[in-house]
Amino acid sequence: MILSFHPCFEAHRQIILGDCDLDGEILHAIEEAEAVILPQACTQELYGLCARSDTPLFPNYKARIRYQGKVGQRALFRDKGIPHPATLAWNGVGDFTEAWAGGQGMPHEFPFFIKEDRTHEGEGVFFVADRVALDRALARLSLRGRSGLKGFVTQDHIPCGGNVLRAVTIGKRIITYWKRPARPGQEITTINRGALIDHEWRPDLQEKGRALTHLLSHKTGINLAAIDLVFSIMDEDPEPLALEINYYFGRRGLGGTENYYRLLHGAIQEWLAQLGLDPGWVRLI
Repeated sequence: MILSFHPCFEAHRQIILGDCDLDGEILHAIEEAEAVILPQACTQELYGLCARSDTPLFPNYKARIRYQGKVGQRALFRDKGIPHPATLAWNGVGDFTEAWAGGQGMPHEFPFFIKEDRTHEGEGVFFVADRVALDRALARLSLRGRSGLKGFVTQDHIPCGGNVLRAVTIGKRIITYWKRPARPGQEITTINRGALIDHEWRPDLQEKGRALTHLLSHKTGINLAAIDLVFSIMDEDPEPLALEINYYFGRRGLGGTENYYRLLHGAIQEWLAQLGLDPGWVRLI
């Protein structure tokens, strides 16, 4: 029996959790299943129940649950030996200011980035060009800290010209495209801030980005995520550096939502076939 918790994919049995409790009936369904399809908004509780059953799961969210937020991803890159810009994790503004005010010096040379722990797609990211920008960012982080959202990372700025390579892994497939600045000097490049999508620029670097993403997927099991990568484009032969992993990501660069779900459906069918199950039992609705 194939069990789907995803609202867009029907299988032998489909359970849309919504506000439902994870009761004994749902646990029994998980234990009876030969394969489980998880929703993109999978909770830690649902993943824990499924993982303890030893039933094959798609997507593989083991790394997502173990290494949460940008602080967690810093640890993941370090643990798995994935090249990334120098990144430091901080419990809060006080932790950060005590470090450099105590005579240790600034943790990074200007410019650098500050990134709130639990944001994605460019939200909560500050480009720190000088002390004025730093003071503004820390003031914002202090306000956030009062609501309990204290963690953040600081990260070296890589001279990439604002060009960020997005590598989307869907099952065994990796699709790359550039997010390029819409105006000169734009340092935070996201689609929701007007970045341009470019599938053609620097195919040599796109190939390098796919290779690093393949390595990341191999080491972590990640098979549904968007990985952002940068290159120091002033170098003659730059290598990719992993910025962050987005488990929720935009779909414009993939041809829109409908095409994204077609790609995801194909990945699920391929996964089921490898398990020896009939992929025809899963239907995109």
